Amino acid sequence: MSLPENIADAAARLVALHGPDGFTMDDLARESGLSRATLYRQAGSREAVLASLSEQGLEVGKRVDVRDRILAACRVVFTRAGFEAATLEDIAREAGVGPATVYRQFGDKEGLISAFAGHIGPRRAMHAVALRPTGDLRADLERVAAAVIRYAAEDLDLLRLALLERIRGGPWAELLMASPSRARTMLTHLLEPYAKSGSLGPDDPRRMAQAFAGMLLAFFSGPVLEGGPLPDPEETARFVTHVFLDGLASTARRTP
Repeated sequence: MSLPENIADAAARLVALHGPDGFTMDDLARESGLSRATLYRQAGSREAVLASLSEQGLEVGKRVDVRDRILAACRVVFTRAGFEAATLEDIAREAGVGPATVYRQFGDKEGLISAFAGHIGPRRAMHAVALRPTGDLRADLERVAAAVIRYAAEDLDLLRLALLERIRGGPWAELLMASPSRARTMLTHLLEPYAKSGSLGPDDPRRMAQAFAGMLLAFFSGPVLEGGPLPDPEETARFVTHVFLDGLASTARRTP
């Protein structure tokens, strides 16, 4: 598809400024001075714009997988509109794909939110750390804690939305709960070999995982609910791990 000159020029400027995945069709509409409806009518989808630029010899780089692009669009749309008000059509426009593509990838809104919760949740942030224990319990826990806090810093607005959804018992609360639950399960798997070796004392690894996760939650629940910056990930990770392990050691000493 050949783009009108004003759209092609505007798209080329946006690619030069932000890269091929750094602009939306809304950005392009503003840059080209057109309404969104007119832009879609004249240019088609975001992918069609980039394909046309590539045909003209402009380097548009490696394209991001369509599924990842839709999930990235979810972050923008959910933060802007909330889980309830956001529509699959809104997300499709933000991702530069047709609504049918979103339905084909995720089935429906429930499937999309479920995938998104896993995509951004703490489980994703801690996956590489928790599933590859090094044999150094303190170092492993510090790495997990820092990963979770860094994740929270990147998605503070979304964490706030998810927490409010859970508090009000909204229709998406159960889906949003699934990712933290899986994260605790992953943390339990990390602690199990240390518990078996005697490094953690006699308590149940699931209870210990819940306690450690609760300590981490306490450090970012304030900023999530009240605003303000999150604590330094590395320093907080060291502190939480120190308190957690000292508490377990103290409990083990008191156990007959």
